[in-house]
Amino acid sequence: MTENSTRTRNLIFALFSIFSAFIYSPYLLELFALSRENELYSHILFIPVLSAYLMYSNRKKIFTQTSFSYIGLLLVLTSVVAFEAAQRTHLSENDFLSVMVLSWAVLLGGIFWAAYGSRAAKEAMFPLAFLLFMVPLPEAALDATTRFLQSWSTETASVIFNLIGAPVQRDGYFFHLPGLTVEVAKQCSGIRSSMALFISGVLAAHLFLRTWPAKSALIALVVPLAVLKNGLRIAALTLSGYYIDERMLYGSLHTNGGMLFFAIAVAFAGAGIWLLRAVERKAVKKNAAGA
Repeated sequence: MTENSTRTRNLIFALFSIFSAFIYSPYLLELFALSRENELYSHILFIPVLSAYLMYSNRKKIFTQTSFSYIGLLLVLTSVVAFEAAQRTHLSENDFLSVMVLSWAVLLGGIFWAAYGSRAAKEAMFPLAFLLFMVPLPEAALDATTRFLQSWSTETASVIFNLIGAPVQRDGYFFHLPGLTVEVAKQCSGIRSSMALFISGVLAAHLFLRTWPAKSALIALVVPLAVLKNGLRIAALTLSGYYIDERMLYGSLHTNGGMLFFAIAVAFAGAGIWLLRAVERKAVKKNAAGA
């Protein structure tokens, strides 16, 4: 690959990326405002930064062999179709923004694929796909995820109460104690920290694990960890409010204590990474001995 060829491809990618940002600027600005106003999406601003870092840190491998590719134009066409379809479809404000941001992420991937070729796109697949975490969840997906976390977090807290013999009676999403009733509302689903945990798990799987089975296992582990940390938090808040002071249900443990339980989940995930890496090393040694 000549230096002139590299400069040409870089120029093409840069120009079309800037042009796409200009076309999508109203929606990107709306996305930026959403990330500032809604804590659920406060992670969005970090996604392109992390994606760019991953691309840069692996640049030698990604750009070793490049070529123009017409396959990338199919992604560009798909993005254009989604853009036009969203304009002509009656969507909620949230779902419309989801489609537009998704369309932009696909467009960037298509531009990269077209400019640098299939081999480079394959090597850069994770940084490009990581941009999908910028897409706000559609309302149906957000509601289903919230309900799932709310339901299973309540189940987990109920199991914890039974294990320790707490004087708790459960009625759906309500826990009744003598003189105290606690509701596990939608706001208690822990979806924000669960989303952060999931994104962190995906990133850690990419950075620290080599094989797809190990990566898939870690990502799958994140889901029960998200439920466990939220169930622990619900149980801790409820018991603190009952045995210590009811005001603790609304105090700093409720508003700021989530970081403690998030750290517990991260610690378990770290242990999972350590075990999976050990399994990978053992498999490598076994294959080497067999060869």
